[in-house]
Amino acid sequence: MKWTKAGAAFLAAVVMTSSLSLGAFADDDYENQISDLNSKYDELEKQQQALQKEIDKAKTEKERQQAVKAQIDNQIVSTRSQISVLSDKISLLEENLQETTSELEQKEYDISENYALMKQRLRVMYTTGNASVLGLLIGADSFTEYLTRTEVASKVAEHDQEMLEAMRAELLDIKAFKEEIETNKTEIESAKGQLAGKQAQLDDQLKETEGQIQDLAALEAQIKNNQEEIEAQQKQIQAEIDEIYKQINSVGEYTGGVMGWPLVGFNTVTSNFGWRFNHTDYHTGIDIAGKNAAGQGVYGKPIVAASDGVVAFTQTNYVVGKGYGIYLIIDHGGGISTLYGHTSGLAVKVGDQVKRGQTIAYVGSTGWSTGPHLHFEVRVDGKYVNPWGYLK
Repeated sequence: MKWTKAGAAFLAAVVMTSSLSLGAFADDDYENQISDLNSKYDELEKQQQALQKEIDKAKTEKERQQAVKAQIDNQIVSTRSQISVLSDKISLLEENLQETTSELEQKEYDISENYALMKQRLRVMYTTGNASVLGLLIGADSFTEYLTRTEVASKVAEHDQEMLEAMRAELLDIKAFKEEIETNKTEIESAKGQLAGKQAQLDDQLKETEGQIQDLAALEAQIKNNQEEIEAQQKQIQAEIDEIYKQINSVGEYTGGVMGWPLVGFNTVTSNFGWRFNHTDYHTGIDIAGKNAAGQGVYGKPIVAASDGVVAFTQTNYVVGKGYGIYLIIDHGGGISTLYGHTSGLAVKVGDQVKRGQTIAYVGSTGWSTGPHLHFEVRVDGKYVNPWGYLK
């Protein structure tokens, strides 16, 4: 079968314009992630409102201050969680915006290229008179060739229709991409506004704590008035801690040397290691509190890892007035670990590798505490030792 030069050019143009691609832009996984983050944020907002209602019930300023003291840890933990959720949402939205913008640019490029190829094909058909479908059929030398060319012409017509439909679909995709981009931008701006609002709310909550200090007199009075009950609680807490340490497998050797101070800028040790309150309570660590050089209170300030290690345990649920509250344990190798107690919230999770000086938590007053402070312990093979032997 013989083809004219013009006929060959015609078919080449057909082939060139067959490279259109269609793809779905909807990402179910992305939508599910956004939905989950929105649900988490809404649940945290309900918690915030419930906590605020407890404070608003107070009838006098004294009652209000007591309510604030009782609820402020939970409020700060909840607000920090909301900030974390919003940050994750913004990152996800911005990532999707970047991907969608890239796909839009690619689709605009593809449709531009295919439109140029279509115009090239039309020019070929126009300049080579017999390159039309009719010319292909009339130029057949035999009936067999005529039937073959008829089949080709049918496929060309079918291809033309498919190509046009594909281009229409591409244009609809481009329109949808542009709409999604605008929606993404709006959602990002909204989430950033919420984030700024929550940062301001956290600042206000932290200001509520500025006057709070660890009340050692109140702590001593509690022990004196309820010594048997508190001793029983302490034994229970230590038994629980012992069980936790049995589950921790210290990895590697300890190579950290002298440990760094866990609460930068705050050097007041309000309660030391060992017996206190006339031998009525044995303190298993040191308490750090006070104010920094700028006169700022300790509440909410960042707690840092004393040495490199792995987060071996975290506790985020607690009973008011009992135990270490929200706390974590870091394994430093060689059986040596550190414990950070009574925090208002954690910045790390189990399994995280942490570096000396890295923020791991924030000072609070959760658990058995009469005011904001950091309870810091060093343990060797699960047994508490005097931290001063390791601190700089």
